[in-house]
Parts: sequence; C-alpha cells; structure tokens
Amino acid sequence: MKVLLLWLVGLPPVPESMTFCGMQTRILPEARHAIQQYIIKLYEHQPTLEALVARAETLLPYIEEALAYIGVPEDLKYLALQESRLNPHAVSRSQAVGFWQFKDFTAREVGLIINDTIDERKHLFRSSAGAALYLFKQYQRHRNWLFAIIAYYEGGTGAIPYIDTAYIGKNEVCIHERTHWYAMRAIAHKLVFEPLIRRRIYALRPVAYQGAPLPIKEIATEHGISPEEFLALNPWLKRPILPGGRPSTYYILQKEPLQELPQEPLKALFTPAAIPAAYASVPAPYVYTPPAPSTDSSTSAVASLPTSARSKPTPHAFAAYLPIQKEAYLHQEWAYPPPVLDRKLKRWNPFYQSGAPVLIVPPHRAHIHIVQNMESMRAIAKHYKRPLEKLLSYNRIQNPDSALPVGLRVLLREERPYDEKPIIYYWN
Repeated sequence: MKVLLLWLVGLPPVPESMTFCGMQTRILPEARHAIQQYIIKLYEHQPTLEALVARAETLLPYIEEALAYIGVPEDLKYLALQESRLNPHAVSRSQAVGFWQFKDFTAREVGLIINDTIDERKHLFRSSAGAALYLFKQYQRHRNWLFAIIAYYEGGTGAIPYIDTAYIGKNEVCIHERTHWYAMRAIAHKLVFEPLIRRRIYALRPVAYQGAPLPIKEIATEHGISPEEFLALNPWLKRPILPGGRPSTYYILQKEPLQELPQEPLKALFTPAAIPAAYASVPAPYVYTPPAPSTDSSTSAVASLPTSARSKPTPHAFAAYLPIQKEAYLHQEWAYPPPVLDRKLKRWNPFYQSGAPVLIVPPHRAHIHIVQNMESMRAIAKHYKRPLEKLLSYNRIQNPDSALPVGLRVLLREERPYDEKPIIYYWN
C-alpha cells in the first residue's frame, strides 16, 4: 500500500536491491525508510527540483567526462548534486567551496589551484577530475566505493568507524540503519535524479588558452558576449583577466547546442587514476599545442618535454625534466659547465660529482640544491644547516634517509608549488 501511494504521488520507491557504483547494493528495511525520507525532502519544492534537473542536463555531461577520464564510477556524479546542487558559488559553514565542496587543503592536494586570481574548485572539469582522484584514493584505501563515498565526507581516517569490514574488497555492500547518512543520501540522489535527467544538452564549449595574461573584455568581445556573461560562465576566475603561463580552459555558451560533447582539451593535466598515487599537477615545461585541423575529434593536447629529457630513463615516475640552464636561481647560484674547484668551492660542494653543476655561493645563501651522488635529505639539511622537518615539508618528501634521484631540485627556503611536479635537471 505504501509503495502504491509513493507511485501515485510520483516519488520513486526505494528497492530492496539495486546497482550503485557498479556494486550489488542490498538495502535493509530501516535503511530504506531513511533513504525514503531523503527522497521526500528532495521532492518538497517541485520548482527547485525542476530547476536542478535542467541545470544537471547541461552540466552533468562535463562532469561525466571527467569521471570517465579518471576511471571512476559514473554514479559518483550524484555527489556533486548532493554537495552543491551544481552551484559553483556554494560555500559551506566549514568554508568548503565549489561544485564538489572542496576545502582549501584537500583541493590543493589533488592539484587544484587556488590563489588571488583563480579558484579551480569552481571550474567544472578540473574540480570534477580532482574529486574523482580523491575518491579513487579513498577507494584504494578502503576497497569499496560506498566506503570511499563516506571518506569523501569524513576523511580517510574518519570513515573507518563506519566501515563494515565484511565488504572490503568486494563488489557488493549492504545498507543498514547504521550506514553513514551521507552514503544513504547519495543513494537517494541517484534514485531521484536518474529517471528525471533524460537529456544531455551540450551547450558549453571548452576553449584552451596558454599565453600572456589576457583581459576578459577582449575574450568576451571576440565571442560576442559581455564580460559579465563571460565571468558567469567561468566562475573560477576571481578577477576580470585570464591568467598567463599555466594553461587553462574557459567555457563559452553555444547559441545552438552541439550534437556531441566537446572534449576537454587539457585532459593531459590530470593523470588518470589507473596510475597509482598520480595527482593532478602541471609539468613545468608543459606547452599546449592546439590540435591540427582534422576530422578526428579524439585528438588531444599533450605535454611536451625536451627531446633529451624524453630519451632519458625516468628514475622518478612523476617528475618534470628541465635543462640545467632554465631555472631562475641557477645562473646566480650554480655554475654549469662546472668551473675548476678551488678550496672554497670544494668546501661548498662536498657531494660534487665530476661533470655536474657547482654551487658558487655560500650554502647559507642558497635557495635551491641540485642532488648529486646519491644524497639524502638528511645529508642536505646538515650541509645547508636547515631544519630537516622544514625541508621535507617544503619538498613533500617523507623519508629523510632515502637516496634521491640525481638532478632533483630541492627547495631550501620555500615550499614547492602545489601545481608543480618535482623537477629533475639534466645535463650532458
């Protein structure tokens, strides 16, 4: 009788069993009642629900693209609806921001950039790719997508009390009255929105840009819209200027929806989750090259490295390679080709290896160190008289005694930017 009543008023009933994130999901009666209450709340104000469905039809295709590229279940898209109602300007009481409600530290952990000009928590594709990477990390830890969802809310450690160890590593799960409410709400969102979202509207076209800073007014004029309209489409911009240097993607609204989803041109900036521990990070020498005119829509941008760097064996899996002459401090602090070492230079270069660069300033004035001859962070900290804990934190290295790759740049006085991979210099 209750199921019939729900059907008459248009509310979807909660099944005893369903597929969620590719898992066979069994739902016990107490949990079905709790999920049904969430569904009733979502239906409380019909105009709001209809507006959210319309918004989802336009934005979800781009979120689905990001999730598919990283390699996580498509059902995770309902977390974006649950977190922000697809509102990029949403801010929680704990200062979580954007489509996926990232806190500052977590966003930076997955490679999103937050500074005084941009906030990529409000970027449709990049925030979705970042969320997918974070969820994949939690899946690797807890070996079940439902537990990964709980960890998205509680954190990796905070999720542990809510994990049923009987389902770790299994492609099934049971939802009961003690299951975390956040996971039950995610299931409620799928049950509500999956039958309502019947269309995919490809109204946004991503455009890649890399170059000098560009005023928004110029881009808006080029596309025949006002600067205000451009900023409304690109809420990740904090200022009316497109920043230079790092490649970025902005969105333009099509007058007529496209026939198929336009591909994000800068996918290469996010490493798919199939590669362990790969977090989003822009290689220092990355250059965006627009695809040549072709009928093949699958062409995408690639990161280009110097030929000599590409041919080298890679001792560090996620490193960017740069020639020795390219860094700002090198010409002030390091000499290459190496000069003849007198007594002073020998004292400043105790790890010197024949043919390598030479430090030419006193160690207390150095800003960077170039690893030579199987050095460790402990040895480097001792030589430069710098706190070991700070050097480990600056360079995001955990083991102070492990041998470092030859050529690795170690920062001595500042933290390595979150959007930069570890840099390894090479020399002939």
